[in-house]
Amino acid sequence: MDAAYEIATIYEYGKHSVTVDVVLAPKWFLLAAEGGHVEAMAEYGMCCELGCGVELSDEEALEWYTRAARLGHVTSNYSVGEIFEEARGVPQSGSEAILWYYKAALMGDADSEKAIFRLSDIARIVIPGFTNILNGRSAGNAQ
Repeated sequence: MDAAYEIATIYEYGKHSVTVDVVLAPKWFLLAAEGGHVEAMAEYGMCCELGCGVELSDEEALEWYTRAARLGHVTSNYSVGEIFEEARGVPQSGSEAILWYYKAALMGDADSEKAIFRLSDIARIVIPGFTNILNGRSAGNAQ
């Protein structure tokens, strides 16, 4: 799966003098993702979200981001939160968004932490004491 992922990035970025190919890159990301490659899951989710080389599909983006997030991919947690917050292909759910943002924030994602504080009225209900937890994590990382 690592080789399929590497081939995808070669087409995505035009590495090794290969011409950029936005149609072949997602095909290789999907192959690697189906084989369990976490970064490929996130990349293919982004292809689906943006319609790069594949049909635009919020539902498929959510599926791949969720798979990657459950395997610990930080930015995929953020992306799932964003999809729920913005109601892209799913009913809008601030509480669901907060839970995904919170997972990413605990892994150190600054954008997720900002999203939680932006949605603090919801966050204080969904995750009581979230400010103490996040501030304690930040203080612990600074030491």
